[in-house]
Amino acid sequence: MTEYEVPERVEPRRSLWPVLLSLVVLAALAAGGYGGWKLWQARVQTEDIVAAQDTLLRRLSRQLGDANAEIQSLRQRQNDIAESARRNTDVLGSLADRADDLDATVGRINATLQGGRGRAQLVAVEQLLLIANERARLSNDVVGAIDALTLAQERLGALAEPKLFAIREALAAERTALQALPKVDVEDAALTLSGLIRRAPQLPQRSRAPHHASVVDAEPSRDLKPDRGAWARGIDSLREVLGAVFIVRRTDKPVDRLLPPEQESLVGQLLLLKLETARAALLSRNTATLRATVEDAEAFLDLYYRSDDAAVLGARAELDRLLTLELSAKLPDLSRSLGLLRAYLDANPR
Repeated sequence: MTEYEVPERVEPRRSLWPVLLSLVVLAALAAGGYGGWKLWQARVQTEDIVAAQDTLLRRLSRQLGDANAEIQSLRQRQNDIAESARRNTDVLGSLADRADDLDATVGRINATLQGGRGRAQLVAVEQLLLIANERARLSNDVVGAIDALTLAQERLGALAEPKLFAIREALAAERTALQALPKVDVEDAALTLSGLIRRAPQLPQRSRAPHHASVVDAEPSRDLKPDRGAWARGIDSLREVLGAVFIVRRTDKPVDRLLPPEQESLVGQLLLLKLETARAALLSRNTATLRATVEDAEAFLDLYYRSDDAAVLGARAELDRLLTLELSAKLPDLSRSLGLLRAYLDANPR
């Protein structure tokens, strides 16, 4: 080489490490972004689930509050009905006092006036017939009406007047018609419902799996004959393996539902509400409402309570007995005897 020749420039060799490092950084950033996105998505799903559960809890609390308000309303109605029954009892006592006053008046008339006993007794009988009609029509008090008719019949018999025979005959027919009506012990039925309401919280609900299941085909088949085909032997082997893993149980009774505690409380409150409604219908002598409510309570027991429990069966039997009650039987006409007596009084003014 001469001094005028220029040496060739040697290009430096480029290294691949920066490129690889950049790729690694990009991959790490991509993995971090994907992981953050998945974490954000899981957080959103968790928040949605929590919000749905909170909405359900608020709805159940609102329904329980409505049921409690309805129970309070029914209790107030029950108190009103009981107060009305007490007022009716006071009215009956007042009517009895009026009958006693009439007796005293009749006695005074008999003592001071000769010959006035018959008409005074007939006036008293007229009052008794009015009381009987009032008790039967307004208060639906069959027992009180029968007592009034019996007393009127006895007083007419004591007069020994042949002209009063038609009136006495009509009285006897009306009294017999009242006695033929079905006897309803409302107090006993009300006590029965009160006992059911008191025992309702202790009735077992369908909250546990049954313990009366029986094992069926627990032992797998071992009929592996050597003369069968390979495919059949393979099927038998598979059945044997599955039989060792799974156990089939048979039960002849309905499987109990598994309810969370808050729903068990709501079921108990609804049963109490139905029983309170039945008692209110009983005290108001509403046969249709009583039967509909009792049937609803029985269906509720069958659906949510253990049908094999003795207490549940006893409650079911008591409700069945309430279905046979007839609280609003059609009363017979009691006006014929009163009309005949008034016609007699008009025909004999003195």
